[in-house]
Amino acid sequence: MKRFNVLNEINLLMDRKCNGCKTHYELAKQHGSNFSKIDNHCNKQCNVGKEIQELGKQLTK
Repeated sequence: MKRFNVLNEINLLMDRKCNGCKTHYELAKQHGSNFSKIDNHCNKQCNVGKEIQELGKQLTK
């Protein structure tokens, strides 16, 4: 997959799935500016976050 297509896919996923995520909103409310708690959830527990991580790995090839 070309770099542009990977970036576009990541953008679409974030627009469709991440914007308005209630879990993200609740974690931000609980932890304030401690983004490591939010990132931990998104990267390790959320299926969409895992998919974005896999797409991101294609950018480093």
